[in-house]
Amino acid sequence: MQNFDIVVTGDCNLDLIFNQFDRLPKLGEEIIANQFELALGSSAGIVAAHMAALGARVAYVGAIGSDSFGEQFMAFLQSYGVCTDFMVEKAGFKTGCTVVMAKEEDRANLTHAGAMAELTPQDLPWHVIEKTPFFHMSNPYVLPLFRNELSALYQKLKESGTITSLDPQWDVNEQWDTNLKELLPVLDYFLPNNKELELLLAGNNLEQDALIAISSTQIIKTCGNKGVEIIQGNEIQQFKSYLNEQPVDCIGAGDAFTAGFLTATIEGKSLKEAINFGCKTGALSTTIEGGKVPYGSRKEFNDQFTKLF
Repeated sequence: MQNFDIVVTGDCNLDLIFNQFDRLPKLGEEIIANQFELALGSSAGIVAAHMAALGARVAYVGAIGSDSFGEQFMAFLQSYGVCTDFMVEKAGFKTGCTVVMAKEEDRANLTHAGAMAELTPQDLPWHVIEKTPFFHMSNPYVLPLFRNELSALYQKLKESGTITSLDPQWDVNEQWDTNLKELLPVLDYFLPNNKELELLLAGNNLEQDALIAISSTQIIKTCGNKGVEIIQGNEIQQFKSYLNEQPVDCIGAGDAFTAGFLTATIEGKSLKEAINFGCKTGALSTTIEGGKVPYGSRKEFNDQFTKLF
């Protein structure tokens, strides 16, 4: 069996991306978008693709339907070198799909979860995970069968010696009630963005300062073009982002950051070096539409980054 650096799991969908329109349509209206793209979607899928392109050995686990969208999703991942052997087909369900209406650095999404919502903890290839040093999950809130099992899942991973990370993404039920006091002590890297962390703290009746009393988890908070903050112990460290002055599309920039950060961490880089590398991958991702990866190798990444920044 092939050895992997990381197992990535989570959401699993294609993106139908509409750009260059004046405003979002109201019900009953039709608005023209001057640009459209069918692209790899899902936070987890984009992370996996970037990591593989950067040279990491990545196995991806997600649930798809027996349809052309599922075939296209796997083809996208395979084109970057991601192993899709552990993908799961869910009979009777369609592959997830998100309509993305993107405007500048913001967007509105409409998602049909379909098969990805049927992924279960039992679908995870534990025989592979137990032999793989890293495990990452993105967007558990679109995986209802994982929502209340996160602490137990990460406890099991911790007991097996796996290094773990979690990107929560948006709570589609807007409950924000994940028990951080249970979850964070069994998690190595927590990767919310600024708004997600704010809402999770409110849902737990916690102030940000109280996080230091919960665990020694590395909390890495992304703040868009304002950079990244690390909350650790009694200290908050701030890192500046690399700014693309003429971004094509900011969709997936946070996921590209996560991919760069995890890749550098796997390679044994220091926390500061890993954050810096993540900021580079996040910035370079804005040079192309949607969740596409603008490079096919580490050399291409280095060449493109040098030219742009």
